[in-house]
Amino acid sequence: MDPMPPRGRELPSRRVEDDLRRRCDAGEWEPGERLPAVAELAQHHGVARNTVIKALRRLADDGLVEIVPNWGTFRARK
Repeated sequence: MDPMPPRGRELPSRRVEDDLRRRCDAGEWEPGERLPAVAELAQHHGVARNTVIKALRRLADDGLVEIVPNWGTFRARK
């Protein structure tokens, strides 16, 4: 479980998750379309790769994306 952030501050993985969720909801990626690589997302957000992976796993748990090992992360088909 994530430790509690200081009041008024959000965990970096939550910021990444919220941004990716917003972008998916806005239709930036069509169902089945590949999202940018973890390294690219980490650089874009200024965070570590593990932070992005944590965010993507939560999105996968919610059914928003599909993580395919050795292939990438894709917008889930609904």
